[in-house]
Amino acid sequence: MSVYEKFNVFLPVNIVNSKTMNPMKKFSVIFLIVILCGLTQFVSAQKPFAGIIKSKMTCEGTTDPNILSQLPEETTEWMFGNYTKTVQEAPGYVISNIVNGDAKVMYTIFDITGMGKFYLETTEAEILESDKMVERKIEATGETKTIAGYPCEKIIYTIINKETDEENQVILYVSTALNASDAINFGQFSGVKGYPLRTEVKQDVNGTEITIISEAVEVTPSKKVKEVDFMLPADGQKKTKEEFRKMFGAGDDDEDDE
Repeated sequence: MSVYEKFNVFLPVNIVNSKTMNPMKKFSVIFLIVILCGLTQFVSAQKPFAGIIKSKMTCEGTTDPNILSQLPEETTEWMFGNYTKTVQEAPGYVISNIVNGDAKVMYTIFDITGMGKFYLETTEAEILESDKMVERKIEATGETKTIAGYPCEKIIYTIINKETDEENQVILYVSTALNASDAINFGQFSGVKGYPLRTEVKQDVNGTEITIISEAVEVTPSKKVKEVDFMLPADGQKKTKEEFRKMFGAGDDDEDDE
């Protein structure tokens, strides 16, 4: 597996080679990134929330250790107003995701041993461009559940491929007590109002359908979380998605196809 392939799981959907990935696989990548990296954020007319949300991840439908070992047991998300940040650490590199709900832009920041720091930018316009053949449906079920002390409503979020009519669903439990805006979900669940404290995603793995669940277990307001914590690194280099692919030897296929 190349370095590029290892990092693909952390990337926004439009970083992935659009020529080699079919539309429904793109949607699946979006859903997985939401769970692994927690790319959600707060926007509110009330006093902005500042603090930390810890979530546990579980998997239903399989006992395969090869699958279970790839899921982080816990994820931590830092929040300040309209900003969120999640960090994934592994030997040799650290990958951070920062979301700015006001500007509607996401950053994926890489700190790689021996290579330095660089980052990729994904804007709302890019997401909308990649979603031209997508229809989204939001169904508020009226079902409620208390998660980490916050009331949540169950939402069924469906993405439909207009060309094939294939559907992909995510079950969300969102809390408007933390934030009532829909701007917090521009990157993953456009149009959904409130912060998702639980997500349920079905995935097909070698013919077996599994459900990956991420649920908040602790919400801790903290004055120690400041806006400065969400700034881009001063020594980071901005890269385009094509430059990123070429850095890790993933641009040859594109050139051959042209």
